[in-house]
Amino acid sequence: MRARLTGLLVLATLALAGAPALAASGKALGVDPAAEARRASEVRVLTVGADVAIGDRVVTGPGGQVQILFDDRTELVVGPNSALLIEDYLLRADGSAGRLAVNALAGTFRFVTGGAPKDRYTITTPTATIGVRGTGFDLVVAQQWSYALVHDGSIIGCIAQNNCIVTEARCDLGQFSADEAILVGPANRLSSADRARLRQLFIYTASQRSLLTRFRIAAAETCLRPPPPAAGVSLSEPGESSPPQTPSPDLNTGP
Repeated sequence: MRARLTGLLVLATLALAGAPALAASGKALGVDPAAEARRASEVRVLTVGADVAIGDRVVTGPGGQVQILFDDRTELVVGPNSALLIEDYLLRADGSAGRLAVNALAGTFRFVTGGAPKDRYTITTPTATIGVRGTGFDLVVAQQWSYALVHDGSIIGCIAQNNCIVTEARCDLGQFSADEAILVGPANRLSSADRARLRQLFIYTASQRSLLTRFRIAAAETCLRPPPPAAGVSLSEPGESSPPQTPSPDLNTGP
């Protein structure tokens, strides 16, 4: 399934940039039912071939999903029961000074950066502002918390008080509320109960079957599985005491 995604020129930004630009455009490569684009009083049902532009609020129902490929090869998935506002998307003529700003209002998302400079990507949620460094990550926006699970690269997540965290490794999990930003650490080292909770939140990390091939991230599922035993470690013989277990960090999943 293919649909056109057409952006608008942002003339004021172009004047400041001092260079001509191309109209931002891309393709909605996958659109599942129960997806709409809303702008003021206008509501358009998203189907194959539908345009999505700057200023559109993309809203999905329980069975809805939109997979968008932008001109700079940025990939964005809006999952079921989700809402996202496309605030800005701009590419200069050489494709090197792009800007993409989205406001993830609620729900679940996947974001993979494309060819534009990484400092031009901004993702905001009700509780955090996220900058990226050549990154692929899944994002969940709940009522009082936002959660980011990184599969590739790194993110910088900040809350209003300028309290920021930087992810350091693959599978790192970050939590953001209005009051605190927490680097939980590798999700695959959390307790089995916490990983089970995360599989419910991060639906694209738990399973990528609903995604087109290009929107999948290699080995993403392993971030919610326990890591393999360390080399040289063997099970205790009967009668031997088990080695002490390192407790996993508490996962605050909000109300």
